[in-house]
Amino acid sequence: MLTMLAASLALAGADDHTSVDALIEHALRVEGGGVTYTVMLDADGTYSSDVGISGTWEVQGDELCTSRATGETNCQPIQEGLALGDSWEGENTAGETVTFTIVPRE
Repeated sequence: MLTMLAASLALAGADDHTSVDALIEHALRVEGGGVTYTVMLDADGTYSSDVGISGTWEVQGDELCTSRATGETNCQPIQEGLALGDSWEGENTAGETVTFTIVPRE
């Protein structure tokens, strides 16, 4: 979610922690608007990216919400059962459509 988060995420039942666990265990590739970057969510509620974007994340109801260190925020619905290789579309903090894909953490 980031021009995010991305963490944005289309995860839907916050009661199903499988999706959040997959996002912490792996990484999230964000593609859109001619830009691609990877976001790593950490279990301590922080995130970072390979393009210098960082901040915090939390689950609020059935949404994953991110706050950049620079102040921008974004919330996306959480879809249950996300796993490595899954992709979906959402919006970044600028309101642009992006594609999120769960990829291996490097």
